Amino acid sequence: MARVDIEEVVKTYGNVRALDGVSLSIASGEFFTLLGPSGCGKTTLLRTIAGFNAHDGGHIRVDGTPIDDVAAHRRDMGLVYQDYAIFPHMTVSENVAFGLVTRRKPRAEIEERVRRVLDLVQLGPLADRLPQALSGGQQQRVALARAMVINPRILLMDEPLSNLDAKLRIELREDIRTLQRSLGITTIYVTHDQEEALVVSDRVCVMHQGRVHQVATPPEVYARPATLFVASFVGAMNLFADLAVDAAGNVTVAGVRLRVPALAGRTRATIGIRPEDVVLDGPDDGAPSLSFDAKVERASFAGRELLLRLTAADSTGLAANSYRPDPSAVPQPGQHARARLPLSRLHAFDPATGARIGTGA
Repeated sequence: MARVDIEEVVKTYGNVRALDGVSLSIASGEFFTLLGPSGCGKTTLLRTIAGFNAHDGGHIRVDGTPIDDVAAHRRDMGLVYQDYAIFPHMTVSENVAFGLVTRRKPRAEIEERVRRVLDLVQLGPLADRLPQALSGGQQQRVALARAMVINPRILLMDEPLSNLDAKLRIELREDIRTLQRSLGITTIYVTHDQEEALVVSDRVCVMHQGRVHQVATPPEVYARPATLFVASFVGAMNLFADLAVDAAGNVTVAGVRLRVPALAGRTRATIGIRPEDVVLDGPDDGAPSLSFDAKVERASFAGRELLLRLTAADSTGLAANSYRPDPSAVPQPGQHARARLPLSRLHAFDPATGARIGTGA
């Protein structure tokens, strides 16, 4: 286990700042995920921590010691790749043992450590198989075992599940999290999959265009996105963009005026609400909210949830989700519904900077 501190790290490729002054602190034993779209800088940051990229500014420290000039093979980090990167001519046990062999560990120690880690990843019975006789999930377990067997202080994982089908991804992400907790190893995980990040992480760092937009626990990232980008990237969000705000903090959405106290003194705001927070045809509890009539444009029954696309009289579009819907009461296109947006569930952002403003919640 080790603490990692990243201080104002910059990495440029020509005129592009792949990392634009990134600063993070990752606690010892933490499962920390770098989340963002392709090109946001998350893999560049992981490779910079690993020592494969030389950064152009800033510092990286492990347990307080700078590692900026330490070669990659001396950083005591295990790396799990997206494409497994296992040797096709070696057996499972030989692949896992590779890092220990190159470190010239005693034969008996190698055999014991390989046996122990293969049991951890549930591959003990397959120790003598070649990679081509394994499924994709089993090959990724080999890559994971190979990274862990050297007992690294830090485990780095770069989109390790992206090549697997949906069912295997869910199964293996749970196994990875269980292993990480049992070993207590500091883990830095890269993914573009929002659900994956929310499920496995102690904390999530959302990145965009080489910058950090938010670092928080999964519930906080989802419930209180710090920027407009986080709100639109993590989960679904209805956004009513760049609305006029009067001096008292009133805004108009779907032709209906609502006072949002947090907006008082501002002139423009972008308002958002999660689809699952939209209340349809429900009783009014008297709490401040914005209500309007809407027409159902599309209704998709997905088993445990109903996904609706609505349009207000002024053509404002709105997505609404309801859970555990009654299969016999799925609305049809053209039907009308009363949509209510509770003030306590609204999110507000500065249209110019993207920063969160807050709401009456």
